[in-house]
Amino acid sequence: SPHLAKMVFEKSLIAMVKGIRANRGKESEYIHSCIQEIQKEAASTNLQTKSTAVLKLAYLTMMGYDMSWASFTVVEVMSHTKFAIRRPGYLAASMTFNENTDVGL
Repeated sequence: SPHLAKMVFEKSLIAMVKGIRANRGKESEYIHSCIQEIQKEAASTNLQTKSTAVLKLAYLTMMGYDMSWASFTVVEVMSHTKFAIRRPGYLAASMTFNENTDVGL
């Protein structure tokens, strides 16, 4: 439903973690819907929104989910002038970038 999608869009990391915990037994379905919303956030022109999306992806990476599709978004976030916006990008890059990652820094 559109109302549910609006509630999920741009939620904080804390809200996402609470949602995962509240959906015991159906975590993968909930996380799949979160990833779809994170993909929309990553396409946003607002770098604060992208930074939050990257932070949530870093959390999901620790749970075993793939975020390689968001490598360019991570680099975009790392290029911001404000450190608070760049920090999630640095975290995500340190967790996921390796010699095979297709990005130019």
